[in-house]
Amino acid sequence: MKLHSPQSAVLSAVIFNALVIIALIPLALRGVKFRATGSAAILRRNVWIYGVGGIIVPFIFIKLIDLVLVALHAY
Repeated sequence: MKLHSPQSAVLSAVIFNALVIIALIPLALRGVKFRATGSAAILRRNVWIYGVGGIIVPFIFIKLIDLVLVALHAY
């Protein structure tokens, strides 16, 4: 990912995790609506949401947070 330093990488990951927890609390409290759909459609939707949201998005946001920390000299 070519982050600036190990310290900024750890700080970026901690900040990202804190923001994700804060963002997911309302979702957890609200819950999800039940939908009567086929298993293939549910699998396709979940792979898309959790695949992209759980694997690709964290790399992007951690890199962006690292860039901001380096720009602000806050590492």
